[in-house]
Amino acid sequence: MSIENMKRISESEEEAVSIRKQAQADSKKLLEQGRKQAAEMVETAKKQADEAYRETLRQAEAEAEKAYQARIAEVAAECDAMKAQAEKRLAEAAQIIAGKVVKSSGNC
Repeated sequence: MSIENMKRISESEEEAVSIRKQAQADSKKLLEQGRKQAAEMVETAKKQADEAYRETLRQAEAEAEKAYQARIAEVAAECDAMKAQAEKRLAEAAQIIAGKVVKSSGNC
């Protein structure tokens, strides 16, 4: 084997080592970029989920407040109706009570 062939072999081996080192560095860089992108995607997904949760909660609270106000109005109307009915019968109730008081006074 000639010296020239040995030099070519040595150069080829050095080039192979250099290529291998560069490939390893490139793969590490790609891996780190992939991890960074994945972390960013996870963070973005978390923010989107949090925003969706907050919006759903706001909607549920608004619906609950609407249902609450409707029920309060319904109960207030029932109370007003009962009060009106009671006021109509107030004179009759007073007469009944007065009649019982007079009857019980007469038995003494």
